[in-house]
Amino acid sequence: MASTQRRGRAHAAWAVAGCAATFAAAALARRRERGPFPGERLLKGASAAGGLALAALTAVPAARHRTRGAAQLAARGAAAGLVQGGSHLLFDALTVALRRTAGTADPDAAEVALGRVAARCLALGSAALTLSAARWQAREGAPACPRCGRRARTAASRAPAWSGYAAGALSLPYPVVKLAWECGSDIGITRPEVIHAVPGGWLPVVPALAGSLLSLALVRPWGRVFPRWVPVVGGSRVPRPLVLVPSCFGLAVLAEVAPAALVAGVRYVNDPATPPVEEIGLRPWVPLMFYSSWVLWGVALAGAAWEYHRTTAGCPACARS
Repeated sequence: MASTQRRGRAHAAWAVAGCAATFAAAALARRRERGPFPGERLLKGASAAGGLALAALTAVPAARHRTRGAAQLAARGAAAGLVQGGSHLLFDALTVALRRTAGTADPDAAEVALGRVAARCLALGSAALTLSAARWQAREGAPACPRCGRRARTAASRAPAWSGYAAGALSLPYPVVKLAWECGSDIGITRPEVIHAVPGGWLPVVPALAGSLLSLALVRPWGRVFPRWVPVVGGSRVPRPLVLVPSCFGLAVLAEVAPAALVAGVRYVNDPATPPVEEIGLRPWVPLMFYSSWVLWGVALAGAAWEYHRTTAGCPACARS
């Protein structure tokens, strides 16, 4: 118990330091750019909330279960906010890749604000530290496996496959249509000379297809145990963070993009002052299909990730015994 408390406090100290560094980096980035940037308020608020919640966890005795439970809930919520703010890194990377692919003559066009990138990277690291600290704090007073010291759990049923398969299917409309456009297809296009002239149109397909594989990994056996044909690690258990961390990042991206895009698309269609979608170069069903599938993909991915977490958490030796 004393060893668990010491390790829990050490994890909490590192997490608080990470939250403080994230807050400072976001403040410096705002000052350097002389104005707010996307996700700046979320980074500050989540880092401050995470630091306060972790400080409360280390100060409150283990006997006060309700107070510690509320602090753990606040810490996990702050970690989710940090992941949400750090998810802008994907758009930073796509912006740089697209501008470099375009071959622009402006040497500074492909640059991104380093202050923002640093704050977002620190946010993702702080989120991982915060979740780790909350997990260690939860172990105080909880039964543990005598072999490994991990939290014991009862045997859980296999995760329902429909959530992961649904997430994988819902992730496909965007990359499939985009790849069709790159191959010269005019499906859903009213102005081919505009859509086909967009440079680097295949780049957003890469993270979308990676999300498709990730959705299947949450429910397929190879998402829990490496296949035998994989060198070195074949037959061993897949580390949970290797699947859950990208899942949380993908959920953060979808939660930020999908609802806003769907609302903006509906407003655009219903606004008589805007030109018809056909004048932009697309059929009306194309953006509606993209944005709707993203929203539903996020819901299905959240369900699959939660089931993966539930069925793989704790000590597997305890579950078998």
